[in-house]
Amino acid sequence: MGKKPGLGRGLAALLGEQEAVTAENLDKVGGQQFGSGAGVVELPVNAIKRNPRQPRRSIDSEALEELAASIQAVGVVQPVIVRQVEEGYELIAGERRWLAAQKAGFTAIPAIVRRASDVESLELALVENIMRQELSPVDEAYALKVLLEDLGVTQENLAARLGRSRSAIANKIRLLDLPAPIQEALARGELSEGHGRALLGLAEKKAQLEVARQAIVKGWSVRQVEAEVRRRASRARAKAEAPKAEIDRRLADDLADAIFGVLGVMPRLKVRGDGGVIEIPFRGESALREIVERLQAKMS
Repeated sequence: MGKKPGLGRGLAALLGEQEAVTAENLDKVGGQQFGSGAGVVELPVNAIKRNPRQPRRSIDSEALEELAASIQAVGVVQPVIVRQVEEGYELIAGERRWLAAQKAGFTAIPAIVRRASDVESLELALVENIMRQELSPVDEAYALKVLLEDLGVTQENLAARLGRSRSAIANKIRLLDLPAPIQEALARGELSEGHGRALLGLAEKKAQLEVARQAIVKGWSVRQVEAEVRRRASRARAKAEAPKAEIDRRLADDLADAIFGVLGVMPRLKVRGDGGVIEIPFRGESALREIVERLQAKMS
């Protein structure tokens, strides 16, 4: 068996490696040969379903309308890629084309049918979106996380197949640790991946949100965000390392004398750093009642 192609080979290589589609497969959904390209067939759009692991989790509605208008004018130029499942076909790549074709009123769409496992399906969807630059940093991080955690791909294998270092993949996935509003800003393009990585330098979510808002409003560069993160981190370290103020023992003694003057009982004071505890000792109910009466008399 030949070596499995890596993602770095690109979408063109993937399109040239499709499995043959048999007449039996086509009959199941009423498909037919499309054009003269080998392995390209025409499938009913309602026989295709969305890939639940599609890396892109949001689609620009305005861009989709533009694509639908283009398809209505010239048709679907590039086939979608699908795999066969029990209920029909599942998209591997080309979700925008599939949705736009339906908006344009098409009932069938050209498709390439591939045999692909869950892992291979997500890998192909991931590379197609990366090559088209259609994935936000957050969507790409989500896809990588699914491959690693849900589908059991090892970090070493994934790094090798993507041509990236393990640390690059780990840093990408860490973007999912950011608060949801920041992830949404990354998805909308209001913040870049560099901004997101810089914000991860802050331990508290509240601080991350504060700096992210400033970055968006003031148009900060990545370097400006990094500088603000360093400033805040330095201030937090200085605060943590500052010596804690201690209670003046003379003030504690004055408090004990004042309590004795009111209750007729010398309290026990336990002072620790900048705090402490006051204990009022008593023996028996009569002694406790006398303390209560003295307090009530002082307060009246």
